This record gives sequence, C-alpha cells and structure tokens, in this order.
Amino acid sequence: MISLPCLSQAGLPQTNSAQEHPAQNTGEQWQTLSLAGHKMGYRHINRAQSKNTLFTRDTVVLTVSQPGAPDATTTTVLEYHESLGGQPISATKHLNSGTANHQMQATVHGNILSVRQSNATKNSREYPIPQPFYLPEGLRLALLNRAEQDKPIAYYSWNFSSQQFDHFQLQIQPYNSPDKPSIRWKIQRHQFGDPQRNTILFADQYFYFLEERSTSGGDDVIITDCSQACAQAYFEPTTHVYRQLIASPYKITDIALRGKIRYRLQGLPTPPPSTFEQTVNPLADGAEILVCDDCGTEAQPSPETLATALQASYWLPSTEPVFQTVIESVLTDKTITTAARMRRLSRFVTRHMSSEASYSGYATALEAFNSKQGDCTEHALLLATLARTAGIPSRVVFGLAYNNERFLGRKYVFVPHAWVQAWTGNKWQSFDSGLGNFTAGHIALGISNGEQSEVLKLNEQLHQIKIISAVQIKSR
Repeated sequence: MISLPCLSQAGLPQTNSAQEHPAQNTGEQWQTLSLAGHKMGYRHINRAQSKNTLFTRDTVVLTVSQPGAPDATTTTVLEYHESLGGQPISATKHLNSGTANHQMQATVHGNILSVRQSNATKNSREYPIPQPFYLPEGLRLALLNRAEQDKPIAYYSWNFSSQQFDHFQLQIQPYNSPDKPSIRWKIQRHQFGDPQRNTILFADQYFYFLEERSTSGGDDVIITDCSQACAQAYFEPTTHVYRQLIASPYKITDIALRGKIRYRLQGLPTPPPSTFEQTVNPLADGAEILVCDDCGTEAQPSPETLATALQASYWLPSTEPVFQTVIESVLTDKTITTAARMRRLSRFVTRHMSSEASYSGYATALEAFNSKQGDCTEHALLLATLARTAGIPSRVVFGLAYNNERFLGRKYVFVPHAWVQAWTGNKWQSFDSGLGNFTAGHIALGISNGEQSEVLKLNEQLHQIKIISAVQIKSR
C-alpha cells in the first residue's frame, strides 16, 4: 500500500497570484509539493474561458522511490467545467501510473450527478446532489461573497475515490504577514465525519489559493506556489512505500504464526472489526486482539449483506466478460467446496501477477488483471472480483501482516497489507494471494468492498498504532 497526500478531490480553485480582478479567470499556476520536508512532485493548474464556460485543469505529479525498481510516478488530473457564475457543469478525474490508468466523469443534470466510470460497468450511476454543491469557481465566489461576514461556509464536493459527496466547513480569517504580502486570507477546512482531514489554506484577496497545508500519515504535506522551473526541478525521490512500518515487540516464529497469537495494540483511532478469525477486546488505551484460524465469532450475514458482497463495482468489476472466462478455465471441477474454489482462485492470482511488487497508484481489478502489476491491494481486488464472478460473496480486508524477512532495511515488522475474506458457507474465511496463506500474523483493521478511500483512511491511521505485545497462546 502507498499513502499519498490527501489532495482535495474538489480541486480547490487556483490561478496566478498576479490577478488584478476577480473576474479574470484565465492563467496558470505552478506549485511544488513536499511530504515531511521532502519534495515529492509538483502541481500545475491551468484555467481557461470559452464563451460562457470556465475550464479548470488541475494536474498533480508525484514520484516516489521503490526498492529494486525504477522510480514510480503517478499523475492525477482533475478537470472542471463551470459557468462563469460558478454553476457546476461537470468534473472528470484521470489517473495514470505504472499499474493504473482510468478515468471517471461526473456530470450535473439538474439536481442529479451522473457518474460514468471507464474500465468498469458501462452504465452510469446517479446521485441526488446535496446543496450547496461547489466546483472550484463556485467555491471561490462563495468565499468572496461571505468573506466580510465572518461566518463559516458549509458545502459539498464530489469525491471520486469514495464515490460519494464530502461535506466540508470553511472558517475564514484575515491574514497579514510581511513575509507573505500576497496572502490575505487564512482558511481552515474541516470535513464533517472525518476529523483526520483538516487542511489550512492561504489565499489572496480574491480567494485564489496560494498555499495548502495538511497531513498524510502524521507527516506534513505542503503545496506552495513557485515558478515552473522550481516546480519541475529535479529531486531525489524518497522511499515512500510502506512509510508506516510498525515494529514488532520481538521476532515471531513460524510455529507461532501457524498457531494462535494475542496482541495488545495502542493508538487505534477506530476499533478493529471482530471476525471469525479474530476476537477484539477493547481496552482504555487500545485493544487486545486474539488471532488464529477460528479465534472469533461474528453475526451471520443477512441475505442483503451477502447480495452486496456479490455486486460488481468500479474497483471490483466482476461482470466483465474476461473474468467469466477465467472462472470457466480455473474452476472446472464443480464438485469441490467453496473454500477449495477460493484456494484455486488465489493460486491463479499469485501466478498471474508479477512476483515483483509495484507500488504505484491504486488500480482496479481489471487494470491489475491486464497489467499483471501491483502490490497487495491489486492482488486483493483481483481475487475478490474473481470470487464474485464465481458467485462467492467476498470482501476486502485492510490491516497488518507480520514480516520476518528484511523489508526496506528492517526486520520483524508489521507491514500494511490487504487480503480477501470469502463466505464459504458458514463463515468468512481469509485468503491471501499476495503472501500465500493466512496466519496469526494477519491483523484486520478494516473491512470494505475495495474502495480506495478506505485504504487511504487506514493509511492515515497507521502512524498512531503501536504493537505493545504479541504472545503465542499454546494449546494445553
């Protein structure tokens, strides 16, 4: 997994700081982007006007180092179409990396947002639009109109990663510093329901944004204006992959991993799920978690839950014909158990995917299948998709997996990881095509349908977690 800076999906309005009039909407802006004091890439914003339509193109290019492989670059482009008065028309997201290359478009039709996704199901989905709903120019004009009233602004924006509307509140304050004379406003952005996503924005007198400060995985993310030469200047990429390795209290033996282990964790922002493979006992400062093949219980899933775990989605496009072809070739024996079918699918994914992990972007299952590239997330998405194609309810688990081998120069660490749980008839059972087998070294922190927003949320929490103890429980 890779935790990238939580850049705004709303594409905050940007333009040249030299603008002399708030209605002058054309121009471009270059910014440099750093994480924990290390440059990671740049941002380029281009704004143009055609008749009565304003076009904003917001491009972010990030480059990170990955061990034993070329540097990995991810390019994300957000494009917005609005009226000159700030009425939203459409938004498009393009993502391109070594493993992912997809596009999503959201178009406004009255009070409905119609979202169409490439490389997935062909039909668009429709969402009622909450109000007020802003794209970049609409938000800028709202700030311009409310600045002198000293009142917060609450609004909605569309989040392509989670396929839902985010609800934000902005608190506006005047700003005056001789070191930054072009900055006139300081704005604190808070997301309702997600206290981790707090951002400070700095704007000129017309609310064109000149600087953005937030956090990713506990580290500072800073996006600030500079020249094109400065933004695109060469830099030595940092090893960003798995920044949030968590130290084990000591080496855990293979025998212990095949058995039962009781962990004590501190700093858990949200309680881990109880599953058929782990029991969670909340503590004042964290949780005690018991992990093994049959260490837990959970409620039997309802028919509605199982139906949801069979549905196709953007990240798990199980209705694609190519996956049905795979199922027909891999699952030729109709008499074997569901668990045996999952083991065959897991082995297929292991063989199909490259043995060299590629930590670049977050690809859909179809992209992972076509490129054969990716890391544990692509393994999990592909395996979950094949399970659903085969009629086996599945869900994606995000958590930690213990590693005894040297990883990024460290040994005996827990690594962010993703795997799959399938409903085998009487329980949710784990299958891991990335590591091969589920062991007591797997700690589940979250369960989802594979949405990118869920893994990003988990990565934001990892820096807070500490594993205080890991005790092997021996049978008497």
